[in-house]
Amino acid sequence: MKDIILPDYILDIMGRLKKAGSAAYIVGGAVRDSLEGIIPDDYDMCTPSLPEETEQILSGMKIIETGLKHGTVTVITEGHEVEITTFRSDGAYSDGRHPDEVTFVKKLEEDLARRDFTVNAMAYSPDTGLVDVFKGQRDLEDGILRSVGDPVKRFSEDGLRIMRALRFMSVKGYQPDQTTDEAIRRCRQMLDKVAYERIDAELLKFLAGERAAKLLDSYRNIFAEIIPEIRPMFGFDQKSPYHNRDVWHHTLAALDAIRPDPVLRLTMLLHDMAKPVVYTEDETGRGHFKGHQAKGAEMAGEILRRMKFSKEIINTVTELIKDHDMKLQPVKPLVRGALVKLGPERLSMLLEIQEADSAGKREKYTAATKERVAQVRSMVKEIIADGDCISLKGLAVNGDDLKAAGVTDGKMIGKALSDLLEEVINDRLPNERQALLRAAEKYRG
Repeated sequence: MKDIILPDYILDIMGRLKKAGSAAYIVGGAVRDSLEGIIPDDYDMCTPSLPEETEQILSGMKIIETGLKHGTVTVITEGHEVEITTFRSDGAYSDGRHPDEVTFVKKLEEDLARRDFTVNAMAYSPDTGLVDVFKGQRDLEDGILRSVGDPVKRFSEDGLRIMRALRFMSVKGYQPDQTTDEAIRRCRQMLDKVAYERIDAELLKFLAGERAAKLLDSYRNIFAEIIPEIRPMFGFDQKSPYHNRDVWHHTLAALDAIRPDPVLRLTMLLHDMAKPVVYTEDETGRGHFKGHQAKGAEMAGEILRRMKFSKEIINTVTELIKDHDMKLQPVKPLVRGALVKLGPERLSMLLEIQEADSAGKREKYTAATKERVAQVRSMVKEIIADGDCISLKGLAVNGDDLKAAGVTDGKMIGKALSDLLEEVINDRLPNERQALLRAAEKYRG
């Protein structure tokens, strides 16, 4: 394990509290990350000082009273936000998220006892060193995720701790001890009490982890608690020559094959969810999924809106699901058209999705898709390098040119430009001013 080296702005706060006769410790994730050799993104601190005492000691610094009821103030210093919380013990959590009441205490050990996992229940100060009453450092070295105290109680206090546990397992590779694992599964309905906005953030972090696909399978019933629409995929036989996995395991293979971008992985998780909904069989017993792309996009939109994801994520995921089976061939007019419709960034994402999707199919179909995608990518680079026209801005004429040439109706100008762009994209017209103006003559009033 690494030594803990604190930045000057944290040492400054600690020094001010120490000079006033108080103590201060960094706590939680900052300690855990530091011991793993990771520079923390932010630091939380705890102190025996009451919030008003902390404010008085740190007077002159910018302070926000972010949670006085729970003993927390936030100090803004050198562009960093540092939460400082009074040592406390928590009462009952009747809402499954917040303690009904807190009691301020004087012993650090009592404060650490209320925390979720042993790896997050360590504190540190330069004077005292590491305070580790629950053997968090040992668990960190062994890669074990263990609850502090009774795991059922911990997860019942705040159901989001279930998602935090799964995120640590996915991103950091921790393995839960048996009692923690059993409690995660037993307490899954506690997630029903958690606001979707809180779940969203943890889910996206989870999906970006290296072990996301494996854990989605192992804890499928927990994720179905959040997104019940995935349950019909479990064990659903596709009866298709393209597939050697059921819908769920095809989905996981595709998710595992794509880079760990949370939006791309969210897309892969939902991309085939409509297959059980639209499934039909022909007279030979072969399965078909006509329209699953559009239906899947519709279902994904409903889920993501319910979960209160951002409009940007909703639009990106639903459009990619709708287009994920687009068989784009390496033909320049077709590729230019895709660039017009999607733009370079979205097209690049779509190609990644198609390649990953093929990784969940039989090997011969995987190879064919990889070859096609590689050719399309090469053609995209060539089109962009050659400066081919793929937008109205790239046309050699604009609305003013058409108006000067006698196309005076506004709607007709818009139609003319759109038609001219399509002709240029499909190599039926050169992108040259005079050729385009001649072609636009038919749009005159």
